[in-house]
Amino acid sequence: MTLRQLELFLSLVKTPHLSQVAKENGVTQSAVSMAIKALEERLGKQLFDRIHKRLVVNENGRYFYRMVEPLVIGLKESEAMFRDQDLVGDIRIGASSSIANYILPQIIYEFAEQYEGVHLEKITGNTIEIGRLIEKGEVDIGFVEGDYNSTEIEREVLGVDELYVVTGDAALVRDEEYEMDDLLSKRWIFREEGSGTREVFLDYMEKYKKRFKPFLEVGHTEAVKSVLRNKGAVSCLSRISVMNELNAGQLFRLKIRDFKFTRSFYTIWHKNKYFSSVLQEFIYYTKERYKAVYESQANTH
Repeated sequence: MTLRQLELFLSLVKTPHLSQVAKENGVTQSAVSMAIKALEERLGKQLFDRIHKRLVVNENGRYFYRMVEPLVIGLKESEAMFRDQDLVGDIRIGASSSIANYILPQIIYEFAEQYEGVHLEKITGNTIEIGRLIEKGEVDIGFVEGDYNSTEIEREVLGVDELYVVTGDAALVRDEEYEMDDLLSKRWIFREEGSGTREVFLDYMEKYKKRFKPFLEVGHTEAVKSVLRNKGAVSCLSRISVMNELNAGQLFRLKIRDFKFTRSFYTIWHKNKYFSSVLQEFIYYTKERYKAVYESQANTH
């Protein structure tokens, strides 16, 4: 038995006119007749008597009506819940550190508050780690701060981020702008290989590669900021990751001539990923809220 057969059966009991039932359900009269015949064959009993070329519900039909009406109503309500209110489910999100720590917490909180039937799990890693999780199907959607090249993955720009060159060494701070050449000999601190911020900045520094090399690599943005308090230590970090320290006077932004560096944050997903309504809504909501949340986290010093 199909839900459609049962719906036509209930309609025909309530309105014993083939033409009217067919019109109300957007089908032909013959389609209604065939559905009823198939239902009767499935049950092994006639539900209607054929009297004067009309279908008249009989005792079997009345009993069957009483049994199935509440079931059909329940099924249609369940169908409507998933079709029209498909904002229930569990979403696994992979995000690289800048996005995971400074953008997503606010967005996830707002989304979970608005859609109580949704559970959001966030997994943090660098861009390469998140890309690999997407390839394996272990997360539903990824948000990364660097490019991840893979034939298995598609992407779109989430928003723009700005990179600052910063230090914790107050002796390096001056009013006049530095030339990048002046800073090449300083102790540059970077995230581990696979970090989007690192890869984007090193691509920019390619023209200085003969005179420039990282002094130390550490595994997390917070560790980079901690090491920056040492003499001569500098780094390039996301604007949103250093604003608290800049405002507190714990880190300082170094002015560099002709250095205004922006990069894109990306939304990535597996090319074969099925986008449920709830996942589509979360991606749309994240994209819509990105700019406002970013600016709230990155107020100008």
